[in-house]
Amino acid sequence: MSAFAPFKALVHQRCGLHLEGLAEARLFRAVASLQNSTGLTDNTQLLKKLTSDPALFDQFVSHLTVNETYFCREPDALNWLVSTYLPERLATEEPPLSIFSAGCSSGEEPYSVAMMLFERFGERAKTLFTLTGGDLDHQILAKARQAVYSGMAFRALSPAFKERYFSPYQGRYKLHESLRQWVTFRPFNLLNANEDSPGGPFDVILFRNVSIYFDQQTRRHIHQQLSQLLAPNGILLCGVTETFGNDLGVFELTEARGVFYFRHAEQPGAVPTASLQPPLLSVDNRAGDNIDNGESATIALTSSAGLAPATPTEQAAKNTELEDTGLENSGLENKELEKTATNSITHQLHTAHQLLNQNAFDDAATLLEELLKQQPWSIDALVLSGLVARWQHQPQQAYDYFKRAIYVAPDCWPAHFYLAELYRQGELTDEPLQRKQRYAAVVRLLTTAPTSDGGLETITPPLPPGDARFLAERYLNTVDITLATASTTQGVG
Repeated sequence: MSAFAPFKALVHQRCGLHLEGLAEARLFRAVASLQNSTGLTDNTQLLKKLTSDPALFDQFVSHLTVNETYFCREPDALNWLVSTYLPERLATEEPPLSIFSAGCSSGEEPYSVAMMLFERFGERAKTLFTLTGGDLDHQILAKARQAVYSGMAFRALSPAFKERYFSPYQGRYKLHESLRQWVTFRPFNLLNANEDSPGGPFDVILFRNVSIYFDQQTRRHIHQQLSQLLAPNGILLCGVTETFGNDLGVFELTEARGVFYFRHAEQPGAVPTASLQPPLLSVDNRAGDNIDNGESATIALTSSAGLAPATPTEQAAKNTELEDTGLENSGLENKELEKTATNSITHQLHTAHQLLNQNAFDDAATLLEELLKQQPWSIDALVLSGLVARWQHQPQQAYDYFKRAIYVAPDCWPAHFYLAELYRQGELTDEPLQRKQRYAAVVRLLTTAPTSDGGLETITPPLPPGDARFLAERYLNTVDITLATASTTQGVG
């Protein structure tokens, strides 16, 4: 048994975090940090102290989560919530309505809702709604309470919002005090709603871009906990690409104006899950499902291949074994060498895939650059390189990678999808016709072959085919509206 297995078990038992594959490196660093801070090098003693000292455990957990978030993430759902759903609820119910961000990280999500509610309702919003954020990580909650941000946190926030609601502060930006005080932050363990309870019942629970930390069994348990906090007629919103993977039988999935959400099963008018759900998808094994539309950057903590990549030492050992066989120039040797080379590339692709999921973009880019020197037309490497380039804010380079992938494999629907996203997200100057053609290609390809891997040979598609088709169809409608509006405007002119 690994010396770190007891630490894994303790974290999984208390928090539900699934620390396997490359996520083990984060665990190793956390244990090393703990050893330095406590002076304990014996793991048995360290584990005993960790188990009995809540403050030390909180410090330990803060090293295990990747708090990657930003303002106005997945804005379509938030716009629907603020502009449609909440006003409809206010028309029939007495305020205040309560909103809870579960797994709020450093606070960008609840503060985004606060800004949008203030835009919609003005000062009155503070009497109409209560806003609460909860997270397991006490250190990240302290950052949320400070409400001081910089850099990537603003990448999806409009300049107008930034100017309106933030002020320069020590080289960064601080949220205006009135909004900061409006949001309450509390420690919250998703596995136990009764431990450090955030209050409730809540009319809206946001559980977005969090579930990839957990395996399916744990997610189901989390849903059961959240159901205790959700008001009888409340709703639960998950991330766009997490929705189907969270349809686990605890809630019923329904839809309104293109937005999918969950509600208690006994609620009238809920749409049966069978009519909306493709075969059950596990979000834990979707490498990069956070990158599908530029609206999230969740970090997969499990190995997408169920296989740990070979280390350079392991690969060198394999090469040495081949050299020692003495099978010079034999057909068997050639086959073995060919097999070894293929295995090496496969392992490197899986490693690059995981590096991407862990936001180690520079490391992933370096590895993929070397891979493309060996295999310049590898579909897997081209798609991964395009995704990495997007998150390095190099949209033109991403465009080139995706175009190359389509040149090699015209049925590569992931490349079509992400090309369309470059336009839709404003990373490239929007060309509605190009955007429409790309989304239409995704729909056509996945209608013909609903489970297609898009020509990928090693990695799983960054976005499940069912979700990709659903999103493409949804965004096609938006393109049609854009084109119709443009046509009408030109006609009037």
